[in-house]
Amino acid sequence: MYSKEKLKKDLENMGLKKGDVILIRASLKSIGQVDFLDKMDYINVILDIIGDEGTLISLAFTNSNFILRKKNIIFDGSNDSYAGGFPNLMLKHPKSLRSKHPMNSYVAIGKYADYILKDHDENSGAYEPIRKIIELNGKMMLIGCVKSSPGFTTTHLAEVDLGLHKRIIFPTLTTVYYKKDNKIKLFKRKDLGSCSKSFYKFYSYYVFEEKLITGKIGDAYSIMINAKDAYDIDYKVLKKNPRITICGDINCFTCNARRWDNIYKLPIYILNFLIKKLKKTKKLS
Repeated sequence: MYSKEKLKKDLENMGLKKGDVILIRASLKSIGQVDFLDKMDYINVILDIIGDEGTLISLAFTNSNFILRKKNIIFDGSNDSYAGGFPNLMLKHPKSLRSKHPMNSYVAIGKYADYILKDHDENSGAYEPIRKIIELNGKMMLIGCVKSSPGFTTTHLAEVDLGLHKRIIFPTLTTVYYKKDNKIKLFKRKDLGSCSKSFYKFYSYYVFEEKLITGKIGDAYSIMINAKDAYDIDYKVLKKNPRITICGDINCFTCNARRWDNIYKLPIYILNFLIKKLKKTKKLS
């Protein structure tokens, strides 16, 4: 059984300390069986370490629609995040704040929460809070999702700064309705990032530059890096090889059907899609 004291010790051994500004993404189940009953203790242990001078952030991204403009999804700030149990726990914390971006909201608790999230709404770039984390000499950490949800959000910010988001075909086809001033409005995304399944490719560059910290949080293999270091490496790698973010999965819609620089793969993607559909139909019949 994994205790709160052991959780605290493991986090401190990774380098988490008082005053840290840190964005964490986590697969809590990967940590293992715990002996504390209240799941909010995952959050409280981190807040106890970073103290009143620190700030905890996570991604609170929410669902959207592609092409079809369905009103069954309306962002109003109360929506659960698809980013997992960790940000949804943070959203329930009494001291948490959430930004107002209709698709890519962030949740934060601590000294700089308001500063990081302020003005992050439908008029802001999706990844702008990352820029403020970099400015504050913040850190990025993955707990138990190094493989399943690879990489750091600094990569998306570097893509935008290099103009690589313009390689996404018709980004405004990705939409969602949101509520503001008691009115329902339509938000059209303009800065879609590339497929994050490919972000594991950046790990070797972090290691080569000796910037990556690794360790275990319970049973969960975890990594941490300074946000500016990650961004600088991401920017340099992407500038040299903008196609590194193509994941190579023939079933990936983003990489094979929504990138201008990989559009030649579209016929193969469609053919593969139709074959799978046909096989599924035959199996059901």
